[in-house]
Amino acid sequence: MAEKCIVPEDWEKFFDQLYKKTKNMDEKVEIEIEAPSVFEMAEASSLPLLGISYDPKDRILSVMSESLEHLVHKPREICVEEDQGGISEIRLVDGIGTEHFIRFSTPVR
Repeated sequence: MAEKCIVPEDWEKFFDQLYKKTKNMDEKVEIEIEAPSVFEMAEASSLPLLGISYDPKDRILSVMSESLEHLVHKPREICVEEDQGGISEIRLVDGIGTEHFIRFSTPVR
């Protein structure tokens, strides 16, 4: 597995393309939030992904599923983990240093 970080100028385009790739898939996602030495929790597990987008104006990344909208405010780092020829995980660091992980049940090609 290899992690690749995305430059901020490409975030909106990257998430628009990712959404197009997943919108017709029965893709399940797991969202986990980890703040070192404070808490670690799985916010959602095996939910169908309905949408994912980045708004550069408000600097908010939004991950939407049937029962959850997870927001990441003012991300300062976004990296993807590639496995088996596709994206298996997205790691985001928000404006206060909290790490957010979005994991896909099947790598997104």
